[in-house]
Amino acid sequence: MQPRKNKSVLIIIIILLVIMASFSIISIYFKFSVPSETKEETPKKEQTEEPTIDNANYKDGKLYFYDKDNNLIGDYTCKKAPCSYAVSEIDDKDYAIDSLETETAPINVILNNYAFINDNNNVILYKINTKEEIETFKAVKNYDNMMPEEYVIVKDSNNKWGIIKLGENIERIANFDYDFIGIKNILINNKLDVTNFIIKKENLWGIIDNTGDLMSNYLSGEITSFNDVLISVKNNDIYYLYDYNGKRVVDENGFNYISFVDKFINIVDKNNNLYIYDYINDKKISSNMNLKGKDYKEAFQSSYNKETNTIDVSIDGKVYNYNVS
Repeated sequence: MQPRKNKSVLIIIIILLVIMASFSIISIYFKFSVPSETKEETPKKEQTEEPTIDNANYKDGKLYFYDKDNNLIGDYTCKKAPCSYAVSEIDDKDYAIDSLETETAPINVILNNYAFINDNNNVILYKINTKEEIETFKAVKNYDNMMPEEYVIVKDSNNKWGIIKLGENIERIANFDYDFIGIKNILINNKLDVTNFIIKKENLWGIIDNTGDLMSNYLSGEITSFNDVLISVKNNDIYYLYDYNGKRVVDENGFNYISFVDKFINIVDKNNNLYIYDYINDKKISSNMNLKGKDYKEAFQSSYNKETNTIDVSIDGKVYNYNVS
């Protein structure tokens, strides 16, 4: 009877092994076919790029000021870090004014005592030695430090421009009355000439001096440049010459282009001929030079040579000299 008993035990063991194998197969099936409950990942916080800061001037919520010899002369605690030196507004390109083209740069410390600070979406005029916030503006313009440092063009909260002069005291030399203030492209000792300014007010244009007095009658059309006696105005792509009383002179029908060289005038007529004109003596001082291209500002360069008393004109690499005596 022993062999039959052993046979029964063997059958039971086989059955148990089959059952265990079945459970293993079922377990493996559910592991790979039924989605498991996963822990929800916390979304990653987006990295926001901080404004570019001049590390030499800003650190840990403060702005530092240095004189021209790189000596530390003061600091300012940001209202909303990071803050920075303000940069000059560039709006001349929106108009026909013949202005100096500059690259954006922070406005330097002025007279070792004033700074314009860009903080919390405002431009703050800050007095360094007394840590005093003098006034808040919407924008500031000094042609990327090319104006004499004490003169600054500033915009108020009503989007109107004025002019201030910095010194021991702050002088407002032009009230906030203007939609635009600009300076013609004339350098004296490597700084822009601030004797006079071009202004726009209620769609009319004029010239004020550096005390804020109006020097010309108001004109329709955009002032591009001027000299001591005449003003160049662009209207519907035609250039006209006016005197300071608002009278149109030389040619009522206008020209293709006008610019000034010292007291003389570069004129491009309707036939694309360039010539140099002496308004005071009412005469041409050059022959006609035909310009093929219509980008007149780039088509030629002219300059007054005091040593030779000539106007030197360069066209396509060729230089023409015209005596002005």
